Amino acid sequence: MSKPIRFCAQVSKVQTMSDMGLRVILDFSEADIMQAAMLMECKKMGVILDIEATPRKMMIDDDSADGKKGRHEIKSMRGS
Repeated sequence: MSKPIRFCAQVSKVQTMSDMGLRVILDFSEADIMQAAMLMECKKMGVILDIEATPRKMMIDDDSADGKKGRHEIKSMRGS
């Protein structure tokens, strides 16, 4: 069994295809070029991947429209 390809990504787009399949487009950092190359190799070879996604807690900058700085807030997809 080979090592997992690990990277942090944001879902950019989810769309339904004409055959009712789903396509998910991910955006990830340019620092993850090696991981992108590994994914390209998987595509080229027709490899099927088992994917597990874990939401990350991230800092949200709550600046208001009037330019005043808000307090930083930690958001998570799971509400914790």
